[in-house]
Amino acid sequence: MSQDVELLVRLLLAAVLGGAIGAERELNDQPAGLRTHMLLTIGACLFTLISAYGFGGGLRTDPSRIAAQVVTGIGFLGGGAIVRHGLTVKGVTTAASIWATASVGVAIGAGSYVLGVGGAVLVVATLFGLRRADTVLQRWGVSREEYLLETHPGFDVERIVELVRREKVDLRALERHETDDATNVVLLVKLPPRYRSERLLDALGRLEGVRQVEWHH
Repeated sequence: MSQDVELLVRLLLAAVLGGAIGAERELNDQPAGLRTHMLLTIGACLFTLISAYGFGGGLRTDPSRIAAQVVTGIGFLGGGAIVRHGLTVKGVTTAASIWATASVGVAIGAGSYVLGVGGAVLVVATLFGLRRADTVLQRWGVSREEYLLETHPGFDVERIVELVRREKVDLRALERHETDDATNVVLLVKLPPRYRSERLLDALGRLEGVRQVEWHH
């Protein structure tokens, strides 16, 4: 009975740690949030516990086999969080957090409390605490931005290319989609250091024939 209580405590701790990581994703309005990350750690921990204690132990039991399969299975789930949005790919950080969260569950299930708690703290610190560092790096480094433009039909996209060159912005990709009542343009650029995204957004919006501009960071 005492062993069952300890295993249940491991399961509960795994859920709490997964919830802590998922809360950060939830606050950032990501598709995989609190419940997803809690279920990940609970499932990974439970699989580990079943592997280690559910088959009677013994010399022929290899607890690492199920844990290894958890890593493979989580890769499939994490891939579902990665989506293409226009010319950019989003969800990579969430996919990485899913993968790391599973390892926290495995660690707790294996009884490595220090590693499990420490790993969860590091994951949360990386997701939440380093966001400000990202802002500083983007301010001093090169920033990659995406702009969605809705223009009048037959709009000459060369005008956009000329504007980007005048602004000394690096044009990485441009897609044009024609409809009956509009020309939609997806623009992917790299901004030089200290260049404000709002400056390019304002310049694009002032182009004659441009109806609407959306900025995706």
